Amino acid sequence: MRKSVLLFVTFVLFGLLSSAQQTKISEFDLYGCWVLENKKRPSTNIITYKHCEDVAHEDVKFRSKISLLAFNESEHESTGPLACFTTLTEKGTWEFDKNSRIASLYSGHEWLKEFKQLDPDEYTSWGSPEKFDKLKFRVISIENNQLTVEIIPKQYGKKRTEDSLE
Repeated sequence: MRKSVLLFVTFVLFGLLSSAQQTKISEFDLYGCWVLENKKRPSTNIITYKHCEDVAHEDVKFRSKISLLAFNESEHESTGPLACFTTLTEKGTWEFDKNSRIASLYSGHEWLKEFKQLDPDEYTSWGSPEKFDKLKFRVISIENNQLTVEIIPKQYGKKRTEDSLE
């Protein structure tokens, strides 16, 4: 009897531990300010962001700060167009697919909306984008205020049309 109870408890613990490793990550888990540390990394697409308050300002990699905010708003650092080392906080949007664990950050939607109104022909010649892809990553894990992600490279090329699908 003792052996069967011990065996049952072991299976229950094993089941709990294995299901804990497959925890769902939600959009709410990603909220906050994230940065990369300024250190050498292997040339891989797997990187680890840390909470902004966990890394000293002088140890933050230049232009790596992203803030994922409520209502799908985001902020990220970018370089100023007139001075090389001027950093600006650019507003954008973001979305998260909990099934694939892919987060996508976008920017430029306000600028593009204004551009569309001011010069519709030129806007059309650009392929009529609604927003620019800024960053896309697959969340691997969130542990100890660290967000480990796999960066998904940007896909450049022509916009897919119904003609190109045939």
